[in-house]
Amino acid sequence: MMEQVQHPPAAQALPESIGPYRVRDVLGQGGMGVVYRGEHRDTGEAVALKTVRVASGAMLASIRREIHALRRLRHPGVVRIVAEGVGDGLPWYAMELLVGQTLRGFIDARPPLEATLHLLRRLCAPLAFLHGNGLVHRDLKPENVFIRQDGAPVLVDFGIAAQSGGAREVLQVGGGVVGSEAYMAPEQIRGDFVDARTDLYALGCILYEAVTGQPPFVASRSAGGVLHQHLRRQPLAPSRVVEGVPPELDVLVSRLLAKRPQDRLGYAEDVAAALTALGAGATEPDVPRPVPYLYRPDFSGRGEVLGRLTRALEEASRGHGGRVFIGGESGVGKTRLAMELATEATYRRLAVVTGECVPLSASGESHVRAAPLHPFRPLLLAVADRCREHGAAETERLLGPHGQVLTAYEPTLARLPGQDARAEPPPLPPPQARARVLTSLRDTLLALARAQPLLLVLDDLQWADELSLSFLEALTPEHLQGHGVLLVGTYRLDEADGALRRLVQAPGGIGLELERLEATSIRDMVRGMLALREAPEAFLDTLVTHASGNPFFIAEYLRVAIAEGLLSRSATGEWRLEVPGTRAREMVLPLPRSIAELIERRLAELTRDGHSLVRLAAVLGREFEGELLSDAAALGDEATLEALEELRRRQVLEEAGGGRLRFVHDKLREVAYGKMADERRRALHHRAAEAVEHRHATELPRHAATLAHHWSQAGVHGRAHHFFVLAGDQARAAYANHEAITFYEAALREAAFPRDAGASGQQAEPLALERVHESLGDVLTLTGRQAEAREAYAQALARLARHERVRRASIHRRVGKSWETHHQHEQALSAYAAGEAALEVGLGEFPEDVWQEWFQIQNERITTYYWQARVREMTELVERVRPIVEQRGAPAQRARFFQSLVQMRCRTERYRVSDVTVTYARAFVQASQESGVPSEHTLARFVMATTLLFHDELATSEALMRDVLAEAERVGDVTLQSRCLTFLTILQRRQGRVEETRRQASRGLEVATAANMADYIGAAHANLGWVAWREGHSEEAGHRARTALECWRPLSLVYPFQWMAHWPLMALALEQNQTTEALVHARALLDPSQQRMPDELTGPLEYVPDWELQLAPVFEVARQRGYL
Repeated sequence: MMEQVQHPPAAQALPESIGPYRVRDVLGQGGMGVVYRGEHRDTGEAVALKTVRVASGAMLASIRREIHALRRLRHPGVVRIVAEGVGDGLPWYAMELLVGQTLRGFIDARPPLEATLHLLRRLCAPLAFLHGNGLVHRDLKPENVFIRQDGAPVLVDFGIAAQSGGAREVLQVGGGVVGSEAYMAPEQIRGDFVDARTDLYALGCILYEAVTGQPPFVASRSAGGVLHQHLRRQPLAPSRVVEGVPPELDVLVSRLLAKRPQDRLGYAEDVAAALTALGAGATEPDVPRPVPYLYRPDFSGRGEVLGRLTRALEEASRGHGGRVFIGGESGVGKTRLAMELATEATYRRLAVVTGECVPLSASGESHVRAAPLHPFRPLLLAVADRCREHGAAETERLLGPHGQVLTAYEPTLARLPGQDARAEPPPLPPPQARARVLTSLRDTLLALARAQPLLLVLDDLQWADELSLSFLEALTPEHLQGHGVLLVGTYRLDEADGALRRLVQAPGGIGLELERLEATSIRDMVRGMLALREAPEAFLDTLVTHASGNPFFIAEYLRVAIAEGLLSRSATGEWRLEVPGTRAREMVLPLPRSIAELIERRLAELTRDGHSLVRLAAVLGREFEGELLSDAAALGDEATLEALEELRRRQVLEEAGGGRLRFVHDKLREVAYGKMADERRRALHHRAAEAVEHRHATELPRHAATLAHHWSQAGVHGRAHHFFVLAGDQARAAYANHEAITFYEAALREAAFPRDAGASGQQAEPLALERVHESLGDVLTLTGRQAEAREAYAQALARLARHERVRRASIHRRVGKSWETHHQHEQALSAYAAGEAALEVGLGEFPEDVWQEWFQIQNERITTYYWQARVREMTELVERVRPIVEQRGAPAQRARFFQSLVQMRCRTERYRVSDVTVTYARAFVQASQESGVPSEHTLARFVMATTLLFHDELATSEALMRDVLAEAERVGDVTLQSRCLTFLTILQRRQGRVEETRRQASRGLEVATAANMADYIGAAHANLGWVAWREGHSEEAGHRARTALECWRPLSLVYPFQWMAHWPLMALALEQNQTTEALVHARALLDPSQQRMPDELTGPLEYVPDWELQLAPVFEVARQRGYL
């Protein structure tokens, strides 16, 4: 680093020392950190000390790995890093302190052309070395090239150096705009991916400036800004700026400054060769020969598919979103296609958010999925960034009450402006709470898209957790079409399960399946990776034959061929293939012919430490904490950093951001994991589990799924059982029902093994299997798997002692509810009887928990009689329970009792209720208020509002229903919102308000669809049909009303408010002289399962002769009463 002293601001005191170095002065400072002049306290060696600011502790390890990658570079043309370390939480490194001048001083002195070409020819050597090590400088400019006293150029300032390469495309969009304007390549300005050709563009700018005395682009009013010219304009040829420039130099500069990276020279050695041909001295000191490398393959062979996706993107930019699913085999190019679309989206000024579904297991266990909604964390982080940037008002717009709901899935949301003032969301029953989560995420996504159209890309959906798939299913095309959101998901065809296939095949989306590349595209790909305009035809023919059109296979083939010396670059820059045969039929590449064998061949070339680390990494997962790998490896700091650098250079691992590492392609991990012997695999899982427990000792529940997986694979079954149970509890709390079930089932499988003898670490709790079976039964009931739930409950009951009477009774009651769900009422009543018997309630005093369970059982019995329409038994039970409720019942118990009374009377009175029923509803409200449970009180007020509707107190009902709707929206209860909107729509219709009915029904349809409530979806269609009928749109009215009947027909319970569809259909039938059909609708209105019509309507309908319908007076009354 060059010595150039700057004095720090007065407020900023110099540190006394950093590591073993005394700090003398400040040499420079910028956004990344400060550079000091230092002196070694023992040797007196002068150095440049650079500290690097890190945004978080998680970034520290990542920065240290980058510093180590630079330190191991040994080339006279690259500034030498002599030491590194961490002080006061900040990484630092010491560089040799260079004496001399920069290339800026050399250029400003206007040396002869020959001297200029010679110096830049020498600069090509360190550039080639840097690129061969997988690094790109990204800020190459005269100020960052130092010239030693012997005239040798030295590259300095790698503060923004980027790693390049990678076998698999990774879902990220660009790398941010960094660099210096005068020397920035077009792809760098756009924020696209950069590679060695970005540095060569900068070298072309330097060459231009050194020859002409000015950069190729200078801002002017006529030409525009410098960045615009880099993107759009061609520079004047150097020969037109100064005299004496040979045409060959014009050609070289033109090649280096090509707008497309593919049109530039591909290697610094090629530039050196061209400069030598122009007269630059060819002599070089003995320097390391650069390692040959491949470029990221050009995008080819998918033009038609990309065109279709681009059209969808254009629609999204206009506010009309949609969803696209891209399937294909591993390595076929799904992610690359999504990346190209993301790049196109940024050009069109869409916001782009990318997420990945990451598996924890490489061995195929279906239960080992990452955290619920994990692919949407980048979306929530993007929301958080926008909230921090724009403040409390934008936070309220984007999140509002949803922030507290979503904090469980992305904790940083809790720290956003204004969120600390919001109360935690009130508890809801699990189905409603789960719906609240999905609705909160949906509303937040759509709110973000209202600020700017959005492309949301989700990679590897075959590894998505169940809650994420449920969200995508709930995010219907109707939601996206009204907003500027284009959702693109990729998945492996051969690993798509039933849930994913249903999602992909659902109406309203676009499904694409990528085929393998054709021969022409393979040839283009190979030429691009070798940076050649033409490649040896025999070699291309052989690759086309062997690769079977899989892009990943091709890249691996080339990579292994280079690693084994079969493919190399000559001193003149030509690629040579060292194999026998010159024609495709004769050429035999001595390499495997499967992806797995190619990867095995590549991994076999690793050093011992590299091999050890890659096996451990394969055990840790597709993506993992870098520090966790270091902890588990126990190789020592220096050896670990060296092994990680080897894996980066060989493109096995790469940085994933936030201090995390990931495999460059999941196939690498699959092969590395699959080739391990069982004993070694178990040992590594054991080490991984211990490392996770040690590193996250204070937050083990958050890592329960990972720990369960590792302990299970390690064969430590007791600890695996313990953490599987904990993981099931965590998933259940997050409403990830499928994961909870699989975790509980895994816990039971682990419990079947003998207990561990001498397992290290915290010992598992005793195997309380009855609780696991009970919890499993609870979640199975939520997912509709009632028969399996009853089996789980039976297993729990078999393990519970008789004295556990409340728990036994509670399980019997839940068994009864599982029967009730399928309307098997007698079995339900038998289960309730078993529950009451388990309580052993007789005369005398009993604990409160016994009475509470007893009351719940009686309420369930009343409900069962209600659905059976067994009025006598229901009445007798109510009368038997009433005095006990009045004498002993707590407010919550009284509330439930009065709720049952209201249900009973609504059913018996066919939803035209008496004053007595209204009195019971008021008692329900009073008792719920006394209980102090807000959700119970909200439910009671909803029941009160519907009761008032059934009592024809429309205005009072409407006011109360609006209040309840506001509360349901505040707490995010989508189910209650759907119910409120349905009955508010009925209230508007009953009062003849056509426009308000349309508005409420449309909103109700959206919410009911999100909540997947078929009865209320039907109600919305029926009411929209009434609106259409009132406006004279007969065809739409009939379609809507029939759609409503179709929604209601499959319901297990007859929907009692079908008059909403039958009245318009009957009117339409009579208008068309279809008397028989009109009579069918009239009879449906009189069915005992339906709400009883007012007497002035019921009488005429009952006495109309079958074939002599004279219903005009009836229609007039129906219109006046708000039914028609």
